[in-house]
Amino acid sequence: MIILPTERKSWRARLILAALYLFLTLGALTMVWPFMMMLSGSMAGRFDYHRYSPVLRALWSPEERFMRILAAFHGTFPHETFPEAPAAWGNWGALAKEPEAVAAFARPWLAGLRNPETQAAWRQMATDYADFNRAYDLHNSVCTFDERDVAPYVRQHFEELTGHQGPEAALAALNAAWRIRYNSFYGIRFRAQQRVPLHYPDWDWPVGDPKVELWHRFKGHYREQGLLYARTRPYWIAPLWQKWRRARGLEPAPFPGDDQDSAWREFVTTAYPRRLLRVEPTPELEAQWQAYLQTHCRTPAAYARLTGEPQPASLAEIRLQPYAPTALWRGFVATLPFEALTIRSPEADWQAFLQARYGTLEAIGRVYRDGQGRPLHAADWRAVPPPLAQAFAITYADCGTRLLWQDITANYRTVCDVLFLRGSAWWNTLVLVVLTILATLTVNPLAAYALSRFRLRWTEGLLLFLLATMAFPAAVTAIPGFLLIRELGLLNTFAALILPTVANGLSIFILKGFFDALPRELYEAATIDGASEWQIFRRITLPMTTPILAVNALNAFVAAYNSWEWALLVCQKQSHWTLSVWLYQMSRNFAGTPWVVMAGFVLVSIPTAAVFLLCQRVIMRGIVLPSMK
Repeated sequence: MIILPTERKSWRARLILAALYLFLTLGALTMVWPFMMMLSGSMAGRFDYHRYSPVLRALWSPEERFMRILAAFHGTFPHETFPEAPAAWGNWGALAKEPEAVAAFARPWLAGLRNPETQAAWRQMATDYADFNRAYDLHNSVCTFDERDVAPYVRQHFEELTGHQGPEAALAALNAAWRIRYNSFYGIRFRAQQRVPLHYPDWDWPVGDPKVELWHRFKGHYREQGLLYARTRPYWIAPLWQKWRRARGLEPAPFPGDDQDSAWREFVTTAYPRRLLRVEPTPELEAQWQAYLQTHCRTPAAYARLTGEPQPASLAEIRLQPYAPTALWRGFVATLPFEALTIRSPEADWQAFLQARYGTLEAIGRVYRDGQGRPLHAADWRAVPPPLAQAFAITYADCGTRLLWQDITANYRTVCDVLFLRGSAWWNTLVLVVLTILATLTVNPLAAYALSRFRLRWTEGLLLFLLATMAFPAAVTAIPGFLLIRELGLLNTFAALILPTVANGLSIFILKGFFDALPRELYEAATIDGASEWQIFRRITLPMTTPILAVNALNAFVAAYNSWEWALLVCQKQSHWTLSVWLYQMSRNFAGTPWVVMAGFVLVSIPTAAVFLLCQRVIMRGIVLPSMK
């Protein structure tokens, strides 16, 4: 329908134009909305990613920011830090779908931070906890690490060991030390070390494992960052004690328990982690130890096999130690009575720390405040819990905005490290795109010009064959194409990436149709003037087809830039991988953190978006011009 200028003022024309603009606006929103979702997802974390919202609420909402940073420190909701929270809270994705409940939970803590007196009390409590945590034994600590921090830390560690000879030398040193074959530092997860059964009575850290030793150093790295609420924290035994009592139908009780309590004595001798128990060697215990060795080892060689220690001359030389990281020692401790055991726990160490710093419970009551800002009145040192929630609240008050932006930018830093700083990935992509565009703009116009200028008997059949190639998906031609490339000896070369996409049936068909529509008089006049066929093609035909060639070049750019399946098939060497292949590999390595993958999509889409924005006029001419002809 054509609306003449004289009809534009009529109500009918205005309604039609309004409907047209509304339709175009909705069409534009369908393109902008997914991009906003991708951009918001690239700045999200485990708390707000699964909202799939086009905007990030944590940028302006303090309650959302409070929970976002809390989620950055914990894989699931930390009930040990906030025991007053609903017991059903666990998964962050499900919790983010309850914004009212989240706001109601965070609001009292934010109000306490706005109260100068309460904030001062919480700050002192947080300082006490941080001082205690920094000095606590790393072997009985847990760490809710950020997966994005693992690879840079491990790489830096081995680069220092190799004298900064480069990532390749560092990776070779890691494989030699750990006796595991890693192709990249980003394959390291530390998941097994994070999930060790610290609660299990008969478990202890293996001795001499280099990965375990680096895991402890990694935990210490988090404690050295200066935050009052660190990712590395003591493994508290009180929850294990309460769980044991609930399983037996008993009411909760203070921790540590009373020595005269039969339940406490049973818990210590049967369910307490024996790596936290100690014994004081006495003649009676030494005799029991020797009897235990004779029963379970019998020979020095068996003792060496069981413990991994050097073989002694005789079992009589082996003395009972207060602690030994061996299954033999833990098995012996399991046979001892309660009175022979010395019990260690982070709770007892915390209570000793408070007694040394404050002296009396009255002094504690003058300083400590609960989550509501009320003074803490404790009748027993065991009633003064570690101020985990207050430490987090003060950390949020001091570093909330900085931690949020660190969490957001960490996605992009990781992507830049994986993609743009990954050897020759950027250079490979640039070379591939340039060569593909040059080959496309050379082969397709020449083929279309030949089919248009020279009337061949099999022109129609050839065009039909070219169009028929578009009927088959890439997956159908992948195996024959791979076999052909292999027979030609072109695997792991740029030729394997470029040659299969040089000639495009649709491009040749469109160019031939445009060439056929050009006036014959142009060619006749050029021939009369003495122009050769090459001059006619270069000086007359090509300048008139610039918009269409631009569209073909853009299609070639998009195909070469985004192609990863074919590139991964014919180029197995990582030295030939492009950005798209590395992005695919990154999406597998970071499957558990999809917000990092979203950041990769955003960064990788920037060149394509820039090309479309800069060349949109030429693109429109290339789309409209053939239809006008």
